[in-house]
Amino acid sequence: MRVSNLVRTCVVSLVLAALAMFPSAANSAAPKAGAAVSTSAPWIALSDLHYGPSFGGSEPSVYGEDTNPALLRSFLDELHRVDPDPPVVVLGGDFLAHVIDPKLAVPTIRSIARQFDRAFPNAQFVFVLGNEDSNCGDYAMPAGSSFLREVASAWAPLVNRHNAAPGFAHTFPADGFFVARLPVAGLRAVAIDDVFWSPRYRNACAGALRPGAETQRDLDAAFRAQPAAHTWVFAHIPPGIDAYSTAHITHGLVVVPFLDQRAKDAFVQSVAEPSHGVSLIVAAHTHKFAFRVTGDGNDAVPMLLVPSVSPIFHNAPSFLIVHVDAGRTIVSVDDWTRLNGAWADRGGLQTLGMPDVSTRSILALQRRLASDTTLRDTFARLYNGDAKPEITAQNWRVYWCAATDLSATAFRACMAEGGYSILTGRAVKLLAVFVVATLALAGVLVKVARDRGKRSRLERESRTP
Repeated sequence: MRVSNLVRTCVVSLVLAALAMFPSAANSAAPKAGAAVSTSAPWIALSDLHYGPSFGGSEPSVYGEDTNPALLRSFLDELHRVDPDPPVVVLGGDFLAHVIDPKLAVPTIRSIARQFDRAFPNAQFVFVLGNEDSNCGDYAMPAGSSFLREVASAWAPLVNRHNAAPGFAHTFPADGFFVARLPVAGLRAVAIDDVFWSPRYRNACAGALRPGAETQRDLDAAFRAQPAAHTWVFAHIPPGIDAYSTAHITHGLVVVPFLDQRAKDAFVQSVAEPSHGVSLIVAAHTHKFAFRVTGDGNDAVPMLLVPSVSPIFHNAPSFLIVHVDAGRTIVSVDDWTRLNGAWADRGGLQTLGMPDVSTRSILALQRRLASDTTLRDTFARLYNGDAKPEITAQNWRVYWCAATDLSATAFRACMAEGGYSILTGRAVKLLAVFVVATLALAGVLVKVARDRGKRSRLERESRTP
């Protein structure tokens, strides 16, 4: 292994170690198989439920806590009040609480499926699993596991509603992958489990096998099976830079990636291929409402990041109400959040001056954010669900660059930072100072050891007759 690769591997390991210390049967009224569902009603999108059925309290969870039964009841009641009969409900992963008994993993997943099924008996569900969704630990679910089979059994009636995903029960238990027809003419969903691509992933329950390559093969096979089909890709972890960790944990010294570089590059290249027909990526994991783009120019693929229900990271519990037009474009998004005991619409695309979720609109928003401080404040408020902003006047550029620059090198260039790989210029300087100081200290210790040896030798010689 080259020295540069060894250094990078060591640095990534240290960063990831640090990050690990911080707290992711059809209804009788349903249409016949193959029938199109009206898209006049808005869709619902939510993520990072992080539900703990044993979490106590008669009041909903507060900042710093995962979702308890009281918050889940309040959440489902509000969803049903705002959008009682959505054609589609999107769940972006991380159903399970951050700290949960592994024995409760399957019963909790089944309980969540039952509650959503009762709330929305006509809706088609599109979901992915997150890094917490495992009975083996965080970032530790093995492919082809009994857990995946149990999840598939619990959710198949919801995902395959109206015969939208007939292959779900077959493909999902292997690695969380499936393809579904969406209720918009000519539009399909391809759902993947990209947790396998995280550098933090470990196959704790099944040895050293890393199933990430199989996930990419599944994705490419789906594209080949229906070339040029209009496709939305659903995943839990967005490709690119972890803005929060980069800004708040490494303090800008290390650029923290969400995914393994090779896996991220292969994914971005695959979805950017025009013949694959990908027009949107929906992801989550950040717990925040935001947008990104993959690639360069107006041909890049837009990305919608779905916020979190769990308020554990001091974000307000949130969900999105999404309108999709007949042209397969999201033309309206509203961010509903719970603050001070009440749910309310905090704004969305119109608040940000965006006509739709497209690459063109996101890049236009980026240009305005670069110079409009009032718009930045509005974006920061929506980003955290109207709670205390995570994006500030001091760190806004980290989040701004993370929206368009998905590699460490491109991100450093956007930040006007020198450096090497994931290390910024300041980190390189500190590392150089550390190396020089270490070598100097080593030199002093060697000199002390030599002087001590010399004195010891002279003492011995002086005692020799």
